[in-house]
Amino acid sequence: MDIWKEGKVTTGTVPIHFYQSGKAEKPALVLAHGVTDNGLCWARVVEKLQSSFNIVMVDARNHGQSGREIGDSSDLVNDLASVIRYLGLEPAMVLGHSMGAGTVAGLAANYPELVSKIVLEDPPWSDNPGNESEESANKRRQGFKQYIASMQAMSDEDILAMGRKQHPLWHADDFPHWVQSNRQVGELALEGLKYSDWRLNIPKIKCPAMLVYADGPRDGMLKQTVVESILAENRYFEARHIPDAGHNIRRENFSAYITAVSDFLGG
Repeated sequence: MDIWKEGKVTTGTVPIHFYQSGKAEKPALVLAHGVTDNGLCWARVVEKLQSSFNIVMVDARNHGQSGREIGDSSDLVNDLASVIRYLGLEPAMVLGHSMGAGTVAGLAANYPELVSKIVLEDPPWSDNPGNESEESANKRRQGFKQYIASMQAMSDEDILAMGRKQHPLWHADDFPHWVQSNRQVGELALEGLKYSDWRLNIPKIKCPAMLVYADGPRDGMLKQTVVESILAENRYFEARHIPDAGHNIRRENFSAYITAVSDFLGG
């Protein structure tokens, strides 16, 4: 990968760290990762797209080198908006995975002037949406804290071995940054987050949008019924199914993923 510029945006409530290609003459593409990842977990995607875009990889709060502070989904949206404004990228193309996909959808719905196109990689949207109970959220948070504690007790070699066993389809180059991100993630990452009703954002999205989804039996979270519902409701959306992949679509069928994203973004 090329040498990247790094920086932090301090205009919001918590410092948000980012990496940037510095190719200001290219169209802006901002990348938002999922829970336990960091910005550098996009490295293989960036290597394929960086000749066509001015790419910014953002560390979400409580991840990577960004600050630690409890935040809800609206805080994550505001953090991403702060980065785009600080760097003068608007309107930017924005791609998000999992938690990051939900953040990108919220960004497009609430800050339409900041985005030109969005790609949502397997957002965690169920076909029975609603506001999650505090009891359910607390159960997930406790499990997450236990996971973080277990990571801290393991060596890098042990984390790598676990990752290879759990994710046999991933490319070898995906693991180093994943190991690092699991070291960096803070225990507050889920503290303010609850599953909310994603349907509230869909009608407000008025830019070209693509859902990238995978196979449910292989732990893909976005089901066909939800995809069809969104396509029926909002004419700005299209969808691309990536076979032979689960929730980590870009890591499990990289070539099909890159083709889909490049075709949509024009890279």
